[in-house]
Amino acid sequence: MLSPFPPTNWSKACALWIHEIHVAFDPPVPVVPGKGGLLRLMRWSTPRVAVLVALSFTLHCTRPPAYLPSPTAGPLGGGSSADGQAYVEEGVASWYGGDGDGFAGRPTASGEIFDPEQYTCAHRTLPLGSFVEVENLDNRKRAVLRVNDRGPFVKGRVLDLSKRGAQDLGFAGQGTTRVRIRSVNAMGLPTALDPAVDRIDPFVVQVAALSDPKNIDSLTRELENTFGPVSLQDTVTRGGLSVKRVRVGSYTSRQEAEQAAEEITKHLKDRGVEPFITRQH
Repeated sequence: MLSPFPPTNWSKACALWIHEIHVAFDPPVPVVPGKGGLLRLMRWSTPRVAVLVALSFTLHCTRPPAYLPSPTAGPLGGGSSADGQAYVEEGVASWYGGDGDGFAGRPTASGEIFDPEQYTCAHRTLPLGSFVEVENLDNRKRAVLRVNDRGPFVKGRVLDLSKRGAQDLGFAGQGTTRVRIRSVNAMGLPTALDPAVDRIDPFVVQVAALSDPKNIDSLTRELENTFGPVSLQDTVTRGGLSVKRVRVGSYTSRQEAEQAAEEITKHLKDRGVEPFITRQH
Protein backbone atom coordinates (compact mmCIF):
# COMPACT_ATOMS: atom_id res chain seq x y z
CA MET A 1 0.00 0.00 0.00
CA LEU A 2 1.26 3.49 -0.87
CA SER A 3 2.09 5.80 2.01
CA PRO A 4 -0.03 8.99 2.30
CA PHE A 5 3.15 10.90 3.11
CA PRO A 6 5.78 11.73 0.51
CA PRO A 7 9.13 10.09 1.30
CA THR A 8 10.62 13.47 2.23
CA ASN A 9 7.91 13.97 4.91
CA TRP A 10 8.24 10.57 6.73
CA SER A 11 10.33 11.91 9.57
CA LYS A 12 7.93 14.85 10.07
CA ALA A 13 4.95 12.46 10.12
CA CYS A 14 6.61 10.28 12.76
CA ALA A 15 7.42 13.29 14.87
CA LEU A 16 3.80 14.48 14.74
CA TRP A 17 2.55 10.97 15.64
CA ILE A 18 4.90 10.62 18.62
CA HIS A 19 4.04 14.16 19.76
CA GLU A 20 0.40 13.15 20.13
CA ILE A 21 1.21 10.23 22.45
CA HIS A 22 0.94 10.96 26.14
CA VAL A 23 2.47 8.45 28.57
CA ALA A 24 1.62 8.64 32.24
CA PHE A 25 2.97 6.50 35.09
CA ASP A 26 0.89 5.82 38.18
CA PRO A 27 2.78 5.75 41.45
CA PRO A 28 3.36 2.20 42.72
CA VAL A 29 0.63 0.88 44.96
CA PRO A 30 1.46 -1.79 47.54
CA VAL A 31 -0.17 -5.10 46.76
CA VAL A 32 -1.92 -6.97 49.53
CA PRO A 33 -2.63 -10.67 48.82
CA GLY A 34 -6.33 -11.38 48.63
CA LYS A 35 -7.25 -7.77 47.77
CA GLY A 36 -7.39 -5.85 44.54
CA GLY A 37 -8.39 -8.44 41.94
CA LEU A 38 -6.64 -11.00 39.76
CA LEU A 39 -4.18 -8.69 37.97
CA ARG A 40 -2.93 -7.20 41.18
CA LEU A 41 -2.50 -10.68 42.67
CA MET A 42 -0.54 -11.77 39.61
CA ARG A 43 1.70 -8.73 39.89
CA TRP A 44 2.37 -9.61 43.53
CA SER A 45 3.02 -13.31 42.94
CA THR A 46 5.06 -13.22 39.70
CA PRO A 47 8.42 -12.08 41.17
CA ARG A 48 8.12 -14.58 44.02
CA VAL A 49 7.37 -17.49 41.68
CA ALA A 50 10.30 -16.44 39.49
CA VAL A 51 12.63 -16.61 42.49
CA LEU A 52 11.44 -20.13 43.33
CA VAL A 53 11.88 -21.28 39.72
CA ALA A 54 15.38 -19.82 39.55
CA LEU A 55 16.35 -21.47 42.83
CA SER A 56 14.98 -24.86 41.71
CA PHE A 57 16.82 -24.63 38.37
CA THR A 58 20.08 -23.76 40.17
CA LEU A 59 19.80 -26.72 42.54
CA HIS A 60 18.95 -29.11 39.69
CA CYS A 61 21.91 -28.03 37.55
CA THR A 62 24.48 -28.10 40.35
CA ARG A 63 23.66 -31.41 42.04
CA PRO A 64 25.73 -34.50 41.08
CA PRO A 65 24.21 -36.58 38.26
CA ALA A 66 22.45 -39.80 39.21
CA TYR A 67 24.44 -43.00 38.63
CA LEU A 68 23.28 -45.03 35.67
CA PRO A 69 24.79 -48.51 35.42
CA SER A 70 26.77 -49.26 32.31
CA PRO A 71 25.00 -51.52 29.80
CA THR A 72 27.90 -53.92 30.12
CA ALA A 73 27.98 -53.88 33.91
CA GLY A 74 27.30 -57.20 35.57
CA PRO A 75 28.82 -60.41 36.83
CA LEU A 76 31.63 -60.98 34.35
CA GLY A 77 32.36 -64.41 35.72
CA GLY A 78 28.83 -65.52 35.02
CA GLY A 79 25.88 -65.67 37.40
CA SER A 80 22.43 -64.35 38.08
CA SER A 81 21.98 -60.57 37.89
CA ALA A 82 19.86 -60.21 41.01
CA ASP A 83 21.06 -56.61 41.45
CA GLY A 84 19.04 -55.46 38.45
CA GLN A 85 21.94 -55.20 36.01
CA ALA A 86 22.31 -57.08 32.77
CA TYR A 87 24.13 -60.41 32.89
CA VAL A 88 27.55 -60.08 31.24
CA GLU A 89 30.08 -62.82 30.58
CA GLU A 90 33.22 -63.14 28.47
CA GLY A 91 34.90 -66.27 27.21
CA VAL A 92 35.39 -68.61 24.28
CA ALA A 93 32.42 -69.53 22.08
CA SER A 94 32.12 -72.45 19.68
CA TRP A 95 29.33 -73.45 17.32
CA TYR A 96 27.42 -76.57 16.30
CA GLY A 97 25.09 -77.70 13.56
CA GLY A 98 27.65 -78.22 10.83
CA ASP A 99 27.58 -81.03 8.30
CA GLY A 100 28.24 -84.35 9.94
CA ASP A 101 28.07 -83.40 13.61
CA GLY A 102 24.62 -84.99 13.96
CA PHE A 103 22.89 -82.18 15.90
CA ALA A 104 20.54 -80.89 13.19
CA GLY A 105 17.04 -82.26 13.75
CA ARG A 106 17.70 -83.42 17.31
CA PRO A 107 15.75 -82.11 20.33
CA THR A 108 17.38 -79.34 22.35
CA ALA A 109 17.13 -78.91 26.13
CA SER A 110 14.06 -76.72 25.60
CA GLY A 111 12.32 -79.46 23.62
CA GLU A 112 12.67 -77.61 20.31
CA ILE A 113 14.16 -79.37 17.33
CA PHE A 114 17.58 -77.91 16.62
CA ASP A 115 17.76 -75.96 13.36
CA PRO A 116 21.30 -74.75 12.51
CA GLU A 117 19.83 -71.93 10.38
CA GLN A 118 18.07 -70.27 13.33
CA TYR A 119 19.57 -67.65 15.65
CA THR A 120 19.86 -69.87 18.72
CA CYS A 121 22.57 -70.87 21.16
CA ALA A 122 23.40 -73.14 24.08
CA HIS A 123 24.45 -71.84 27.52
CA ARG A 124 24.93 -73.73 30.76
CA THR A 125 22.87 -71.51 33.07
CA LEU A 126 21.03 -68.73 31.24
CA PRO A 127 17.24 -69.32 31.30
CA LEU A 128 15.88 -71.23 28.33
CA GLY A 129 13.99 -68.83 26.10
CA SER A 130 16.03 -65.80 27.13
CA PHE A 131 17.91 -63.63 24.62
CA VAL A 132 21.57 -62.65 24.53
CA GLU A 133 23.57 -60.20 22.49
CA VAL A 134 26.80 -61.89 21.45
CA GLU A 135 29.76 -59.76 20.37
CA ASN A 136 32.76 -61.27 18.61
CA LEU A 137 35.67 -59.55 20.37
CA ASP A 138 37.96 -60.18 17.39
CA ASN A 139 35.93 -58.31 14.77
CA ARG A 140 33.23 -56.51 16.86
CA LYS A 141 30.38 -58.13 14.95
CA ARG A 142 27.21 -58.65 16.97
CA ALA A 143 24.09 -60.80 16.84
CA VAL A 144 21.10 -61.42 19.09
CA LEU A 145 20.35 -65.09 19.74
CA ARG A 146 17.84 -67.04 21.80
CA VAL A 147 18.98 -69.60 24.38
CA ASN A 148 17.24 -72.92 23.69
CA ASP A 149 19.86 -75.50 24.64
CA ARG A 150 22.42 -76.39 27.32
CA GLY A 151 26.18 -76.47 26.90
CA PRO A 152 28.95 -76.31 25.96
CA PHE A 153 30.28 -78.87 28.45
CA VAL A 154 33.85 -78.32 27.37
CA LYS A 155 36.45 -76.74 29.62
CA GLY A 156 37.14 -73.10 28.78
CA ARG A 157 34.02 -72.47 26.68
CA VAL A 158 31.00 -70.40 27.66
CA LEU A 159 28.65 -70.52 24.65
CA ASP A 160 27.70 -72.76 21.73
CA LEU A 161 26.13 -70.92 18.78
CA SER A 162 24.10 -72.28 15.90
CA LYS A 163 25.83 -72.35 12.54
CA ARG A 164 23.82 -69.31 11.44
CA GLY A 165 24.93 -67.34 14.50
CA ALA A 166 28.58 -68.27 13.94
CA GLN A 167 28.35 -67.21 10.29
CA ASP A 168 26.90 -63.80 11.21
CA LEU A 169 29.65 -63.29 13.78
CA GLY A 170 32.29 -64.27 11.25
CA PHE A 171 33.95 -67.25 12.94
CA ALA A 172 32.28 -70.26 11.35
CA GLY A 173 35.47 -71.02 9.44
CA GLN A 174 37.73 -71.04 12.48
CA GLY A 175 35.55 -72.94 14.98
CA THR A 176 35.94 -70.74 18.08
CA THR A 177 36.36 -67.09 19.03
CA ARG A 178 36.32 -64.88 22.12
CA VAL A 179 32.94 -63.29 22.78
CA ARG A 180 31.13 -61.03 25.20
CA ILE A 181 27.62 -62.14 26.19
CA ARG A 182 25.01 -59.72 27.48
CA SER A 183 21.43 -60.50 28.50
CA VAL A 184 18.89 -58.54 26.42
CA ASN A 185 15.19 -58.60 25.67
CA ALA A 186 13.61 -59.58 22.35
CA MET A 187 14.28 -56.04 21.04
CA GLY A 188 17.98 -56.31 21.83
CA LEU A 189 17.92 -53.93 24.81
CA PRO A 190 19.92 -54.82 27.96
CA THR A 191 17.82 -56.49 30.64
CA ALA A 192 18.35 -58.19 33.97
CA LEU A 193 17.60 -61.85 34.56
CA ASP A 194 14.49 -62.81 36.48
CA PRO A 195 15.61 -64.26 39.86
CA ALA A 196 12.40 -66.34 39.99
CA VAL A 197 13.97 -68.62 37.36
CA ASP A 198 16.41 -69.92 39.98
CA ARG A 199 13.49 -71.49 41.86
CA ILE A 200 11.70 -72.77 38.78
CA ASP A 201 14.82 -74.24 37.15
CA PRO A 202 17.44 -74.76 39.91
CA PHE A 203 21.19 -75.10 39.43
CA VAL A 204 22.90 -78.48 39.46
CA VAL A 205 26.54 -79.53 39.40
CA GLN A 206 27.39 -81.77 36.48
CA VAL A 207 30.30 -83.95 37.55
CA ALA A 208 30.89 -86.17 34.54
CA ALA A 209 29.43 -87.71 31.38
CA LEU A 210 30.04 -91.44 31.37
CA SER A 211 29.13 -94.33 29.11
CA ASP A 212 30.26 -97.36 31.16
CA PRO A 213 27.42 -98.55 33.44
CA LYS A 214 29.83 -99.73 36.17
CA ASN A 215 31.59 -96.35 36.31
CA ILE A 216 28.24 -94.57 36.36
CA ASP A 217 26.97 -96.69 39.25
CA SER A 218 30.20 -96.38 41.23
CA LEU A 219 30.41 -92.60 40.89
CA THR A 220 26.71 -92.16 41.67
CA ARG A 221 26.94 -94.10 44.94
CA GLU A 222 30.10 -92.23 45.99
CA LEU A 223 28.55 -88.82 45.33
CA GLU A 224 25.27 -89.71 47.02
CA ASN A 225 27.07 -90.79 50.20
CA THR A 226 28.97 -87.51 50.40
CA PHE A 227 26.92 -84.81 48.69
CA GLY A 228 23.32 -86.00 48.58
CA PRO A 229 20.90 -86.72 45.70
CA VAL A 230 22.35 -87.51 42.27
CA SER A 231 20.45 -87.37 38.98
CA LEU A 232 21.32 -88.91 35.62
CA GLN A 233 20.57 -87.38 32.22
CA ASP A 234 20.81 -89.27 28.95
CA THR A 235 22.50 -87.50 26.06
CA VAL A 236 24.50 -88.15 22.89
CA THR A 237 27.90 -86.61 22.27
CA ARG A 238 29.00 -84.97 19.03
CA GLY A 239 30.66 -88.20 18.06
CA GLY A 240 27.37 -90.07 18.46
CA LEU A 241 28.25 -91.80 21.76
CA SER A 242 25.38 -92.32 24.22
CA VAL A 243 26.37 -91.17 27.72
CA LYS A 244 24.79 -90.29 31.05
CA ARG A 245 25.47 -86.96 32.66
CA VAL A 246 26.01 -87.44 36.39
CA ARG A 247 24.64 -84.47 38.32
CA VAL A 248 24.56 -83.51 41.98
CA GLY A 249 22.02 -81.48 43.94
CA SER A 250 19.35 -78.91 43.27
CA TYR A 251 20.37 -75.38 44.26
CA THR A 252 18.24 -72.24 44.13
CA SER A 253 21.27 -69.93 44.23
CA ARG A 254 24.40 -69.97 42.11
CA GLN A 255 26.53 -69.35 45.19
CA GLU A 256 25.38 -72.66 46.72
CA ALA A 257 26.07 -74.46 43.45
CA GLU A 258 29.57 -72.94 43.22
CA GLN A 259 30.35 -74.00 46.77
CA ALA A 260 29.19 -77.55 46.05
CA ALA A 261 31.26 -77.62 42.85
CA GLU A 262 34.38 -76.61 44.79
CA GLU A 263 33.82 -79.33 47.37
CA ILE A 264 33.24 -81.96 44.68
CA THR A 265 36.38 -80.86 42.84
CA LYS A 266 38.45 -81.26 46.01
CA HIS A 267 36.88 -84.66 46.71
CA LEU A 268 37.64 -85.92 43.20
CA LYS A 269 40.89 -84.04 42.64
CA ASP A 270 42.83 -87.21 41.77
CA ARG A 271 40.27 -88.25 39.12
CA GLY A 272 40.85 -85.38 36.70
CA VAL A 273 37.22 -84.30 37.05
CA GLU A 274 36.15 -80.68 36.61
CA PRO A 275 32.45 -80.15 37.50
CA PHE A 276 30.26 -77.70 35.58
CA ILE A 277 27.39 -75.64 36.96
CA THR A 278 24.27 -75.91 34.82
CA ARG A 279 20.48 -76.13 35.20
CA GLN A 280 18.15 -79.04 35.79
CA HIS A 281 16.53 -78.32 32.41
